[in-house]
Amino acid sequence: MNNRRDFLKKVGLGTVAVAGMSANAMGKLTAIDGSLLFHDNIIKGDGKQLKIKVTAPLFCPYHSLSTPAEKGGNSYYYLSTPFTHNPFTLEASGMSGSPVIKDAKGKFVGFMTMHGFESSTYSFDGKETLTINIPEGQEVFVDESGSGDEAWKEYNTMMMKRLNINPYTQTPKFWEDVEYCTWSEQKYLSTKRHEHFHLLTHDFVKNYLDKIIEFGYPKGKMTLDHGWGMFPDGSVNSGFGSWIPNPEKFPNFRKTMDMINEKGFTPGLWIGFPKIHKNSLAAQQYPELLGNFKQGSKAGRKDDIQWLNGKSDIFDYATEVISRFHSMGVMKFKIDMSYNTKSDMLDIHKALYKAAKLIDQNIEMEFHVPDIFFAKYADVVRTNDVWLKDNYNWQGRVKTHYEICYKSSPGRGVNLDHIGGNDTGAITEKKFLEHLEMYKSKKGYPLVSVLPHHFGKKCIAKTGEYLWDYEKGPKNILSDFYKK
Repeated sequence: MNNRRDFLKKVGLGTVAVAGMSANAMGKLTAIDGSLLFHDNIIKGDGKQLKIKVTAPLFCPYHSLSTPAEKGGNSYYYLSTPFTHNPFTLEASGMSGSPVIKDAKGKFVGFMTMHGFESSTYSFDGKETLTINIPEGQEVFVDESGSGDEAWKEYNTMMMKRLNINPYTQTPKFWEDVEYCTWSEQKYLSTKRHEHFHLLTHDFVKNYLDKIIEFGYPKGKMTLDHGWGMFPDGSVNSGFGSWIPNPEKFPNFRKTMDMINEKGFTPGLWIGFPKIHKNSLAAQQYPELLGNFKQGSKAGRKDDIQWLNGKSDIFDYATEVISRFHSMGVMKFKIDMSYNTKSDMLDIHKALYKAAKLIDQNIEMEFHVPDIFFAKYADVVRTNDVWLKDNYNWQGRVKTHYEICYKSSPGRGVNLDHIGGNDTGAITEKKFLEHLEMYKSKKGYPLVSVLPHHFGKKCIAKTGEYLWDYEKGPKNILSDFYKK
């Protein structure tokens, strides 16, 4: 910045005020004086508050908490009513993006460090004022130019340098392949509650792949979703921490992985790694892995799922789990971060990713946490969970989930999750094809889960056209939402 006038003009300090600071003190904002400091649009905090005039609705990509009325839409990311949020400690209930806010006119703000995260908050009065609490050690990027996406790119570029995030420019070839996943097909074939967790078997996987081959679709990754592991006490919850193949459903798991390879596909596996149950195999062997109970459980409840203890040796646990399946040929892991708070998930995320990469750099690690602070510890993020229900704005959810993935994880791959969505009872031919159409031309690789023949021959044909267009195209899966 050449002088103070140019700086004030750029960041719009006519609408910015720091709580408790006089006009005279505001003149010191560009000086290193122990209070707030502006430099290249960055405000360094010292327990102060920054107030910015904003226009609702505010886009809050980190805010994935929804009410039953909102489930399936995207309105919970766009807020016009009063709120106070700590984006680092909110539960990531579905897909939670970077700790940034963009208003309706393109003003942009974003937290830049994890220092003092416990007190780093955004507060909106429901009218026109956003108050940012900036504790000591925290920094905030502010751009009031109205060019929200350009500001977000600038923020990403700064953050990538700070966090030592090297963007991928090329990846192992199979990362770019089309993916097939058993989850929604399990749900479609289920006839009663929780049956889909018990349908996944060696023959289920074989029949699924044979159908893909019958359709003439391109080969790619084949991921086994929830239901391949043990349920030691008979409950589905006891499967969290029991990452051992169920021998009744998979008498020889290595042979199942070999079968996937022999048919021309790359084996993948879903793991809900951060959750653990007291009756799980891991908890029985290593009780120190048991952490806090799942958020929302009743006080004193002792049969609920718990989170991994962040102070335990997660790295060793992760190494044991990943190496077990890598030795059988698994090269892709779909990790369900299980909707814990962001700050709690980060240590688990790091340990799991580092363990996998020390085993084999080519393993693809996929997560549903597209957040700049998580990006270094992910290969791919997914546009997680959409229900194509008529009474929900599912189209808005599809668009917003893609935007959050693409913009919050620069330099990482994008998985265009579950063509047709997760609620198989709501899918029709029309909605299946509309959802498919929304993914065309998007950066990222396609994922087929529920098989399209359930919804008619047109769905088979259009899915094939889409997959082959992708297969023969440039296969551009990486987010380029940063300044190169």
